[in-house]
Amino acid sequence: MSTQTIALGGVIAIALAGTGTYMAQSRIEICHATSSEENPWNVITVSEKAWPAHEAHGDKSPVPAGGCDAVEAPPTTPPTPGGTF
Repeated sequence: MSTQTIALGGVIAIALAGTGTYMAQSRIEICHATSSEENPWNVITVSEKAWPAHEAHGDKSPVPAGGCDAVEAPPTTPPTPGGTF
């Protein structure tokens, strides 16, 4: 086996290992508050690790069966840190 074949095999193995790590992250769909009166929510997908930060600024999960339109509109003034307005 040539040195080139071994090197190429190593690159492919590293690429696949990196992909597996990314794909193993759990992801969830959430209703993301947009601060728009016309379109107050967008459905986005985030990692579960990012959920606490999204929840802290008013995003909602899980997405209801009827979509985010079924969720009460978020406040137009974003909450300040600590949960007060």
